[in-house]
Amino acid sequence: MSEYPAKLFLELSLDGAEDAELDELSNQLKAEVSDLNVDSIEPVSLGTAPDGTKSAEYMAIGQMAVTLAPALIPPLFDLLKSWVERKPSTPVKIKVKVGKRTAQIEYDPTKTSEKDLEALVKSLSKSIK
Repeated sequence: MSEYPAKLFLELSLDGAEDAELDELSNQLKAEVSDLNVDSIEPVSLGTAPDGTKSAEYMAIGQMAVTLAPALIPPLFDLLKSWVERKPSTPVKIKVKVGKRTAQIEYDPTKTSEKDLEALVKSLSKSIK
């Protein structure tokens, strides 16, 4: 087990989607991810909001940062796989940071085979232990 928790940045992308639709999908995914008992799940900030807006921060729609124990990465990928297959036009980009190590992947069920996904999860899990 790593001494560092894993920090994953999840990004949903949906061609032609309106911000409201992407925000709704993000909230659905966030609710499911939080059921895994992760340490935290936060929206990704893009910095200070533009003048004239009501918010102090400008948040990235469709993006979230998840902090969790490295042992929860395989269950998280299982959840992402299931979630994306239920919404097949919604690829998920994942950037993983553990300590000083990082990796980035994109999971699109139309392009990634089951075998490729299993190999990716195993490789990622080994690299962060």
